[in-house]
Amino acid sequence: MLIMLLMVGCSSKETSSTSKNQSPSNTAPAEKKDGKYDPPLEMTFAVGRVDADVNFPDGQSTKDNKWTRLVEEELGVKLDVTLGMKSGDEYNQKLNALIVTNDLPDLFTVRGSEINQLDQIIEADLAEDLTEVFDEYASPLVKELMPEEALAPLKRDGKLYFLPDVQNPAEEGFMTWIRTDWLKKLGLSEPKTFQDVIAIAEAFKAMDPSKNYGFEAGTDAWNMYSLSGLFSAYHAYPNAWIKDADGNLVNGNIQPEMKDALQSLQDLKKKGLIHQEWTVSDDGERSREDMINGKLGIHFGQWWAPEWPLQLVKDSDPDAEWKAFPFMSVDDKPALHLQETIQVNSYYVLKKGYAHPEAFIEMLNLVAEHYWGDDPQVDPRDSSLWKLGPAHVEPWGKNIKFQQSIENAYKTGDNSNLHPGEMKHYEEIEDYKAGDDTYWGITLEYGEGGSLGLYDSFSFINNEFYGAPTPAMTSKQANLDKLFLETFIEIVNGADINKFDTFVDQWKKQGGDDITKEVNEWYKSK
Repeated sequence: MLIMLLMVGCSSKETSSTSKNQSPSNTAPAEKKDGKYDPPLEMTFAVGRVDADVNFPDGQSTKDNKWTRLVEEELGVKLDVTLGMKSGDEYNQKLNALIVTNDLPDLFTVRGSEINQLDQIIEADLAEDLTEVFDEYASPLVKELMPEEALAPLKRDGKLYFLPDVQNPAEEGFMTWIRTDWLKKLGLSEPKTFQDVIAIAEAFKAMDPSKNYGFEAGTDAWNMYSLSGLFSAYHAYPNAWIKDADGNLVNGNIQPEMKDALQSLQDLKKKGLIHQEWTVSDDGERSREDMINGKLGIHFGQWWAPEWPLQLVKDSDPDAEWKAFPFMSVDDKPALHLQETIQVNSYYVLKKGYAHPEAFIEMLNLVAEHYWGDDPQVDPRDSSLWKLGPAHVEPWGKNIKFQQSIENAYKTGDNSNLHPGEMKHYEEIEDYKAGDDTYWGITLEYGEGGSLGLYDSFSFINNEFYGAPTPAMTSKQANLDKLFLETFIEIVNGADINKFDTFVDQWKKQGGDDITKEVNEWYKSK
């Protein structure tokens, strides 16, 4: 695949000015009349976020919606949405096929998790360099919402080959959610240490020893995150590259703290505080069902956990109440919340050779003004249509700011200055207070004392590596991941804890040292 991409890249350099995706109108000089391109520009667009929750009002569709109409009416750009799929995997496969055939749309999205796909596109010379056009055409509002400190880490050799839908990584930090109605029922105090959390798990299990257990656990990616509070309690950070005392990057999987966390997990399994069939990977489906059925009362999740999956628990048991807490430690050192250095939801890429790249930036300006200008035009009834926009940008830490504004509105009794998006949540909270449990989750997130307000008290540690896979990663990472997972499972299931030391030696010899060297070379270059 990579060889084919590079061949396509060499070919595209020779033919970029006559891309078959460009219409004749795009090869003529750009002229404007009253701020609109005349004749209109044509631009094909592939969007990868057409989820089931997109609400199409007034007969709108993927190809004909608020955004396609707005950019044509305001800018004279005709967007032809050529690809929009509900399945992310299906979209990625289709996009890969278009890369190989050099049949990419003029504008397309790459999902934030698909950094490999993005780097292949850039290496194959298929992405337009937007550095100068962004600097010249981006509005002051866009540059405020998308500051250089957010863009700089994402550039390649100082060049901007895409515009990211980037967000404050702090908003993705996990927290400890506990069923407080059970605490009250058992006469238990709120926890202050991780030992307290374990004691609460034991008490929750004792409510029905034959079915209850304490912590979600599993071997797939979702369940590894679901144990984040336990790992952080022991200052362990799996699958992350963190700074050591000398400022070098080291892999969290081989640090001594990981050994302590695995010993704790082994002890918890012996006590029945994780499911005895914890190695069955189901992407969290079983634990969600167990929470709904009253078998679990502790959940390590993000700020939006009340909307999902905790709202499902509330729907099943109206008496269920949950509260968010920061991570707690087993000793006098703080439990840090792991976060990504860069958090990107998606990348917007303009195909190299599109004759009027400034039109893309002007669409971004229009989207930003529509949502975040002096007179925002957000309609809460069709807010999910943002996923179909030709670009997306929002304030750094938007959700945290929303919660602060709503909380302030309640404190002052004045909601007149709320942004339309904030007002939507304010009205939902009012509906909950009036008895509509549908908005119980929203209230726990954005209301007074909401979970988003907790982030101010968190101490974070960064996963410092966010680059493309290094050469050694490409050839050796899969084997190292398998080695870690096997060791992880064996120790939790009762193997001698010193097996971890053997794993560390094997990890280093089987490619870990090579990867560490390359990661640090990358880090120093940044």
